[in-house]
Amino acid sequence: MKFLIVGQTPPPYGGQSINIARMIDTLKKNSINYKFIRMNFSEEMSENGSVSFKKIIKLFQLFININYNIIFNRPDFLYYPPSGSERVPVIRDIVLLFFARLFKVKIIFHFHAGGIASLYPELKGTIRLMFEKAFFFPEYSICLSSLGKSDPIFLKSHNISVIPNGVENIYRDSLQRNLSDKFIVLFIGVCRETKGILDFLEVVKQCNSINPLIIGRIIGKTFSAIEEKAIEEAVKEGYIEYYGVKTGNDKDALMFSSNVLLFPTFFEHENFPTVILEAFSCGIPAISTNWRGVPDQITNDYNGYVHEIHDYEGMKKSILYLFENPTRYEEICLNARNSYLMNYSLEKFENNIVNFFNSLK
Repeated sequence: MKFLIVGQTPPPYGGQSINIARMIDTLKKNSINYKFIRMNFSEEMSENGSVSFKKIIKLFQLFININYNIIFNRPDFLYYPPSGSERVPVIRDIVLLFFARLFKVKIIFHFHAGGIASLYPELKGTIRLMFEKAFFFPEYSICLSSLGKSDPIFLKSHNISVIPNGVENIYRDSLQRNLSDKFIVLFIGVCRETKGILDFLEVVKQCNSINPLIIGRIIGKTFSAIEEKAIEEAVKEGYIEYYGVKTGNDKDALMFSSNVLLFPTFFEHENFPTVILEAFSCGIPAISTNWRGVPDQITNDYNGYVHEIHDYEGMKKSILYLFENPTRYEEICLNARNSYLMNYSLEKFENNIVNFFNSLK
């Protein structure tokens, strides 16, 4: 079997690009016959979803590259990660997939992003018809959780497999837990409104006003001047530590020495946040929102808590409960770590991916 793999890899460093890179490494280690074509429209997360002349040139080059490889290398399968619910990235996908599907190559869609089905009713006329030709009736679809099946079901996928992402084991003896009296609430990711950064600031501020030992820790790049100003003000008020972008051991150490992850996302493309899996790897609970695949990751009062979007009061109560009940907090930390070991280890992900590709006919 020959596979043509099209997808994003870092930079920029987002959950989707990191996990596609891990998948490619896994295919290489296991001698899967593939050719990889990188999608490189954006070098920064803030560029995602925008239109520019440079991107149009890259789109044309990618279009030629994909179709050249389909015509002359004759792959059995085309692997492609569809966009989420924003119009511009979906139109880009239509351009890349429409002609490729005329060659009758078998399609594997991997739904790292979510929400594409919600865009379909907004499309009219020719664009809607091209959408149907590009996306409908793929032979195989990979989704990240049971809740993620809604998009491939809508697209009438013939076969749907659930393969959760896996992350590296951050937990190790050389890292040090938070030994101070402070209770550190962590946010990690692109600091943009729909990722929940402004909600994070408000919830931590309310918690800090009740108990000054509760502070927030932010790791990630700001998306716009709005988020940057809000973080700067919170740092000046003394209830937020801001570290900017961190990677590798520096990032791991900051995560491991935090007490709980607060990730109140309602991001348009969010499907199965990698940062929650990384928190579980560290053995820290996660508090997040009832959004896309998050409830498949977090079980209430077992490895964290799920709240409705913008539920400041509920999130605040969950943080205060964990802070004020240290014995129960330690139990939930252990459960978070067990969730990682049972479901989200890199080894389990690699085995599932290899088994999937080897099973294709």
